[in-house]
Amino acid sequence: MHELNVILQIASATLLAFTSLLLVRHVKQALHLWAGIGFTLSVFCYLILETTFVQESFIRVIILTGSICVPVFFWLLSKSIFDDHFRFTPSILLWFFVQTIPHVHHYLNCTVSFPKPLVAALNIVIQITSLSFVFASIYVALKTKPVDLIETRLRFRNTFIIITAVLIGITLIVEATPLIQQSKDILQVLQRSSILLLTTYFLLSNFGFQPGFFFREIPKPKTVYAGDPILEEQLMILLNEKKIYRKEGLTIKELAEIMNVQEHRLRRLINGQLDFKNFNDFLNQYRVLEACEILSGPLQNQKTVLEIAYNLGYQSIGPFNKAFKEQKNTTPTAFRKAQQP
Repeated sequence: MHELNVILQIASATLLAFTSLLLVRHVKQALHLWAGIGFTLSVFCYLILETTFVQESFIRVIILTGSICVPVFFWLLSKSIFDDHFRFTPSILLWFFVQTIPHVHHYLNCTVSFPKPLVAALNIVIQITSLSFVFASIYVALKTKPVDLIETRLRFRNTFIIITAVLIGITLIVEATPLIQQSKDILQVLQRSSILLLTTYFLLSNFGFQPGFFFREIPKPKTVYAGDPILEEQLMILLNEKKIYRKEGLTIKELAEIMNVQEHRLRRLINGQLDFKNFNDFLNQYRVLEACEILSGPLQNQKTVLEIAYNLGYQSIGPFNKAFKEQKNTTPTAFRKAQQP
């Protein structure tokens, strides 16, 4: 079992390093690739941390830090993939400090002797912070699912939530539970096998390692959405004439029922033909446009901003202000003042 564990460790680490190099080549194409590179490298660090070379090397602190930050990178990966409004900001660095500070005894275990109660308390904090990032990642994936219009991302979401969360859960059990060596070896084999399979699946899915990889093959044409003029016309009537976007709490499922059409067809129309990734962003475009007409109209002062928000389907003022500022780079109140003579 131990020999199998070592083989899986080497294979997984090698494949992760290779994946990171491939991701670097495409890093300018999408924001989530940065998080993907960070996550892949952090798992790589976790796998090689206990090797003799690392433990006796000056790079131990770097590898240890990367290993510790696996849950944070997992959370960032979830945010960058599933949250269309997520942006990297300097404040994100604070979460890395939150994750690494409780590991102080791991950094200094060779030079400073820590009391056992303090080490036990720090280990509890470590497990709480790590699990918090994992649960936060799953929460992001679940919260953004109802408004997601990208079918491939919807399918990937379930894999991401279930398999990756289970994988990190096994990792936390391995690290936190005082198991006998045989049980720990079995869990590590399961963990490293999962890493190896997931990484292989990722490579096959995203980089086209198919039989034609080693010889010239005629590429298959990509499927392009041809559009649905009748369905689009029906949708435009609901939006422009009946102002369906004013309906409070409107979901894509409810809109599909109103139109008497399958939800996946409507999702494909809004995403493939109207170029929206997020259903709320789609609704907000129409809501903010009408809000601008009201705020700049001759009777603009007869309604408060809160009343306008409620009339346009918002359940509170916060989401309205946020959506308005994202589109117009100003607040509704400031926009109204700017329209006054």
